Amino acid sequence: MVRFALFLLLAACIAGPTAASDATADTSHIRVRILDRLGVRAATVTVQQGALRVHIPEHTAPVATIAAGDSATLSLRSDDVKLRQSGGGLYARALRLDPSDTTTKWTLTHAETRPRTYTGGIRVRPDTSRSDHLVLVNTVRLDRYVASVVASEYPFDDIEGAKAMAVLVRTYALRAAAKFKGAYDHVDHTASQVYRGASAVTDGSRQATEATEGQVVTYNDRLIEAVYFSSSGGHTANPSAVWSAERNHPYLIARNDPYDARSPHHRWTTRIDRSTLLSALSEWKPFAVTGFYLGDRADGRRLTHIDLLDADKTRHAVRSNDFRLHVNRNVPGAELKSTWFDAWRDGDVYVFEGRGFGHGVGLSQWGAHAMAQEGFSYREILTFYYTDVQVQHVDGTPVDATLPPVADEESPDEPRRIGW
Repeated sequence: MVRFALFLLLAACIAGPTAASDATADTSHIRVRILDRLGVRAATVTVQQGALRVHIPEHTAPVATIAAGDSATLSLRSDDVKLRQSGGGLYARALRLDPSDTTTKWTLTHAETRPRTYTGGIRVRPDTSRSDHLVLVNTVRLDRYVASVVASEYPFDDIEGAKAMAVLVRTYALRAAAKFKGAYDHVDHTASQVYRGASAVTDGSRQATEATEGQVVTYNDRLIEAVYFSSSGGHTANPSAVWSAERNHPYLIARNDPYDARSPHHRWTTRIDRSTLLSALSEWKPFAVTGFYLGDRADGRRLTHIDLLDADKTRHAVRSNDFRLHVNRNVPGAELKSTWFDAWRDGDVYVFEGRGFGHGVGLSQWGAHAMAQEGFSYREILTFYYTDVQVQHVDGTPVDATLPPVADEESPDEPRRIGW
């Protein structure tokens, strides 16, 4: 049970959380902001196993304990975090709920999603960018994070492809940990990698994680930018063909991909109502869009840009990946799976005929799955999709925690997304 006096006034006597106080100094844990896209105003924590000890940041002794079988509700009280259970509660500028041991499991319940089970601890503070919301950060062991992400991101049951994914997930988790400027390492959606806690883990994802424990992909002894996607359409892409990259990485080289032929996304066709599409594009830009032209292509495949036409027939160039993402997000039922497409008008409809699913840079998951089915090992899969790389243990490997040069300010989640 939770043991504390009714509404202990702690907010006036403690300092707010700092990035330094929550920073991780090793590579054994990852801090993930959970339920990030839901705008959390309140959530309920229920301990299933073990216990959560409630701390005020920078204080070592716990002020309360949530035992197995007990629940507590997290919400806001003015500028403070409030934790309440029947019979009492407390509030403070921030709270830290630490597990009693490595077996501790707890479930987080929120009105807008199914309950999810997590391990590790949770940090709670007000969201300074949205005054009526909470920031929830799960500090979880790296291996448990990897097993959860593999289960969510890799939809196949072959073990070698899953092992390749486990190595990539671990590599990305460590290399891009500076993206959120110290507040946390990652979010739980496609701006990082999809993480749904312990409830998502499968036997296969756990096996793949354990079999590749500590392994990462490196180039010249530095962690690579471990991007991946769903389907290549038969050829992968250079970063500069998709994003506004200042330079291409030597290990992310476009190449022919014969293993993608089995993918259901290898070739695709979609039809979009003309007026609906032009209306969505006009809302995006400060002019009425009356049509568009396909622009240049990288290596004759993926479009690098698209020209939007205004009423005066003036052309306005936009990156093709931004065009694709905007259409997918703002036109109901639209599905432009990649930037490798042709398009034409058929009466009141635009027809798009394309290849592949996702940005096309790095590893193709459908290709990895096919390679695994043909007997290739996870190391062979990784060295096929990433040029001149090595698979080695993270111990002794410099962790290059820098933002990737392929990051796109207009489309921040796309470099990591596998299926959009």
